[in-house]
Amino acid sequence: MYKIKKMDISDYTELINLWKNTEGVVLYDHDDSKKSIRKFLEKNPRTCFVVKYSNKEVVGTIMGGNDGRRGLIYHLVVKEDHRRNGIGKILLEKAEKGFKKEGIGKVYLLVLKENITGNEFWEKNEYKFDGEANFRSKRIME
Repeated sequence: MYKIKKMDISDYTELINLWKNTEGVVLYDHDDSKKSIRKFLEKNPRTCFVVKYSNKEVVGTIMGGNDGRRGLIYHLVVKEDHRRNGIGKILLEKAEKGFKKEGIGKVYLLVLKENITGNEFWEKNEYKFDGEANFRSKRIME
């Protein structure tokens, strides 16, 4: 019923629709444009996956990337009516396995403070809050 596969740019329209309709997911025009996602997938072929339901509808995603030293996870999303089936954990394990093959030993992610469901998921999967650093960002391109 569920099938996991490498994320492909042909999935883009479904990805954007899923992300836009998932509470707690923040999208940016530039970062999440088709061009930007295509480039990300080309650079990170081992750590980006989708789950399809009945070989049709995308119901889960994960995007993982790295800088050669550290990994970063983006958009681990499971459609609400498909949660609690282990999809998120499977996606996470696949991405982590890909990171290991790349020689990446530590993975980071960002999750909104108010995203209770997301924070509970990450805590269950041993991703701890790192209170030693302040996350800062600067948008240099819109």
